[in-house]
Amino acid sequence: MKEPIDQLSWSEFLKNSQKRNDIPDTVEKYNRLILHSKNFFVISGYGAFTPGYMLIITKKLIPSYGLIEPSQIIELDFLILQLRKVIKNNFERESVMFEHGMCACIGGLDRAHLHIMSVSSKTNEVSLKESINETLYSRKAGIKHILYNNYKLENIHDINQIFENIEEEKFKENIEVIGKIYNLSDIKNLDDNKWPFITMDHIMKGGHYVYFKSDYLNTSFLTTNNFQTQFGREVVFNNECKLEDNFSNKFNVNKYDHLWKWQNSKQEENILRTMKIAKIGFEKLKIIFNEEYMKHDIKIC
Repeated sequence: MKEPIDQLSWSEFLKNSQKRNDIPDTVEKYNRLILHSKNFFVISGYGAFTPGYMLIITKKLIPSYGLIEPSQIIELDFLILQLRKVIKNNFERESVMFEHGMCACIGGLDRAHLHIMSVSSKTNEVSLKESINETLYSRKAGIKHILYNNYKLENIHDINQIFENIEEEKFKENIEVIGKIYNLSDIKNLDDNKWPFITMDHIMKGGHYVYFKSDYLNTSFLTTNNFQTQFGREVVFNNECKLEDNFSNKFNVNKYDHLWKWQNSKQEENILRTMKIAKIGFEKLKIIFNEEYMKHDIKIC
């Protein structure tokens, strides 16, 4: 039986980085390493529809940040601070971070990874709240199923089709919606300030969670609701469409594709740009935070 592939293999990323002398010219599977510390490593993310998109990944093969050692949280917090500073200083953008815990969203083996994604400098609490609610609506979060002419519909595509026509009289008479579409206030059921360790009980029951953190208290959340993967990426995409003129027109993909899915558009130019600019930014920060870089054994690639 063929062994599952670890798409986020620490050993493969390290091995590849040791072969190169500079930032690569093309994107390959394991050549996106930017830096690493004692317990984590940072890569430039696939699907970088905004510049400065990076992932903090655990070197240890665990499926969720809720399973890291408590002693590692100071190191993780410092890395988050450094990535956000690079995005602010070198890309002149704001940032959000999110994790889809226990999602197995990469395919094959999966290890815990925290997304740090840049957002427009125009981002505000209203734009993020609207973007979260739009994403909840597009996924019909909270709808358990729909009964239509005695058929039970659970597939998201079927449910969306019903909602597109729900105002028509022929649908009104024959459907029953089980559940309701959530908004942001409905999904906040864990304290996001206690991420990641507050998720432990839920993890031990095999549950998924979604963590989303912004600079605005009212648009940060930690939820045990089981959304489809890439929820945070869709929120960021909706926010960019809202604030940046002609943003979605930049992508040369079929209009029916979900442009926020990394599988549909890897954005190689932004991946390489992120690696180049982030390296310069981290080198500057290393001078300022040299003691912490040594303490956490941070090495820039």
